[in-house]
Amino acid sequence: ANILLMNPAAEELFGYTQREAVTQISVPDLYPAGKAKSIMKQLRSRKLGGKGKLLSTNATILNVEGQEIPVELNASIIYDDGTEVATVGIYKDLRPIIVMEEKLKKAVVQIAQSDKMASLGKLAAGVAHEINNPLTGILMYAHIAKDILSENGPPQKELDYIIEDAERCSGIVKNLLTYSRQTIHSEKDIQPANALVEESLKLIRDQKLFLNIDLVKQLSEEEIYINVDKNQMNQVIINLVMNAVDAMDKKGTLTLRTYRHKKKSEIHFEISDTGSGIPDKNLPRIFDPFFTTKEQGQGTGLGLSTVYGIVKENHGHISVKDTGPHGTTFLLIFPQDKDASENKMIGTIL
Repeated sequence: ANILLMNPAAEELFGYTQREAVTQISVPDLYPAGKAKSIMKQLRSRKLGGKGKLLSTNATILNVEGQEIPVELNASIIYDDGTEVATVGIYKDLRPIIVMEEKLKKAVVQIAQSDKMASLGKLAAGVAHEINNPLTGILMYAHIAKDILSENGPPQKELDYIIEDAERCSGIVKNLLTYSRQTIHSEKDIQPANALVEESLKLIRDQKLFLNIDLVKQLSEEEIYINVDKNQMNQVIINLVMNAVDAMDKKGTLTLRTYRHKKKSEIHFEISDTGSGIPDKNLPRIFDPFFTTKEQGQGTGLGLSTVYGIVKENHGHISVKDTGPHGTTFLLIFPQDKDASENKMIGTIL
């Protein structure tokens, strides 16, 4: 099982020089434990390319650092008068192909999600408009009836119930229209990412929610900017923070991060909780309108769908970066506003 020859491409793949391969290691060292024997067994079988041949077989090799590398292997046994004298192996590194396949899968999922959300958006807009007109009439006549009747009359309480429930429905309609993007009038401007996080936290009305929450802010040390609608971004961050608090049952660690992805010129926001995570079966549906895991009456199921619509409207992308028993992390990605950063640097120099 000694190595006789290793060409430059194999040297690069395995990380050994020709001299090291010939003098310091043997064939089994190039594979995980027991794998070299398994490959020889396959080579001697007639089932995979014929006896003495192994064609286009997926295998795993080990490089000089012990890292496992997926490869496509073509191998042959060299015979001399029917006696095995050597083997030849040709390896194709599958890592670039695997990376491309993963990117393609993600792209297909994103396109499918975008198409689905666009269709649901049109449906949501239609439903919202159909409900909005009679709802406006109910609210108007309920207020008129309340004004006509005496303040302490028996129907007052019932009318208050009607108005309260109608206003709740009105809020749902408003969220539907926001989700469908028909009431979004973006007023985009250059915004500092860290300030958006700080301001959003201050805008949360019920600060008592954070009494048992450890709030961790890991904000970028450098000034980073995005071009977004400030009010809409506040709504996005607040919704994700409130979701995180609910996921932890108002007790745990909430982490907010901002940073610049140097290679891609992107600004990333992360909102992480230490809840129980999102079940795999729910992940494909979390951005769908009206999908909620909360008890009846506790949520409309429009929070994340609205967030999704707003992020897209502001040329961003939202996804679940990580989820499990340890908690969940939502990732927001926006293009970096390079002009703002450059102007800031010029202003500092001057």
